[in-house]
Amino acid sequence: MTSSGRIRGAALAACLAVAAAAGPANAQFTLGDQRVGTASGTFLRIGIGARAVGLGESFVAVANDPSAIYWNPAGLASLQRQEVMLSHIEWPADIRYEHGVYVLPARRIGGSLAFQLGVLSTELEETTEFQPFGTGRSFFYSDLVAGAAYARRWTDKLLIGVGVKYVREDLGRDVGGPVANAFLVDLGSIYYLGLGSVRIATALCNFGSGLTPHDGRNPGNGYVSPVTGEVRAYDTFDPPTVFRYGLAFEPLESGQQRLTASLEVNQPADDSQLLKTGFEWAWQQRLALRSGYNFSADALKFSAGAGFFANIGQAAATIDYAYTHGGPLGSVNRLSMGVRF
Repeated sequence: MTSSGRIRGAALAACLAVAAAAGPANAQFTLGDQRVGTASGTFLRIGIGARAVGLGESFVAVANDPSAIYWNPAGLASLQRQEVMLSHIEWPADIRYEHGVYVLPARRIGGSLAFQLGVLSTELEETTEFQPFGTGRSFFYSDLVAGAAYARRWTDKLLIGVGVKYVREDLGRDVGGPVANAFLVDLGSIYYLGLGSVRIATALCNFGSGLTPHDGRNPGNGYVSPVTGEVRAYDTFDPPTVFRYGLAFEPLESGQQRLTASLEVNQPADDSQLLKTGFEWAWQQRLALRSGYNFSADALKFSAGAGFFANIGQAAATIDYAYTHGGPLGSVNRLSMGVRF
């Protein structure tokens, strides 16, 4: 058997091992399924970056662009130049999500720094129990995430990353609604097995304290009803913590083209296990075509996308688009633009 054959064989065996790890869990019980709907801050589940989503969100072991700050912060260590990435997401129900990432390699501290800011918002018509068809007023519902991450290459094969972020949900404070906020942590690693480009990865995301709704002024004093003036105490809701693990490799790689294959398993704390896969074909660092599939989702199963690359002087620009078939939810479109300089 040739060396390339051995590499492909090893990659196939690793894929089967990841799939086998997911299989028994689904056959015996659905871990987390009994806690569906118990988390807050669920906008953090909306995937960032059209490239990653075009791969079916099977990105934990790929994670080699600025969106790694969302999927696996360890991937930031592979970025050697400053990069900026802006993402726009058209979510169902006229919800928009804007997100930006800036990556700064910091050789003095032996790694890369990254900063993110994301805002999800929509405008809603106010209704009450006495005016169910609307009061004539509208208000904004918004979520915000802001944070930073650091990653470094600990050895020639191991990348480690950590991120901290502040999360805030505004549940209609303009019309007397509560707000909730928390600090969360992301941890990730990527390890190259030494068999061609085969690597395995793990990431624990959105881990931290719960979110407790309050009136926005005195977080420790509960929520004051704008109608009755009474103080109400809300339960604390867990964040949408998720553990990701998977692998990726290039079965085809030459000066003209590259094919990347990835497989990933997600275990959310409040939902059943998810199995995802994705493929990306890139040609001459000019064009990329992508497709992915989520085997376990009820909706948003199939994704596809494309990317275009251009050099502008010393800078490199990218434009990525991703489409996700949402079934009864309708399609979801994402657009990302990046500049490396």
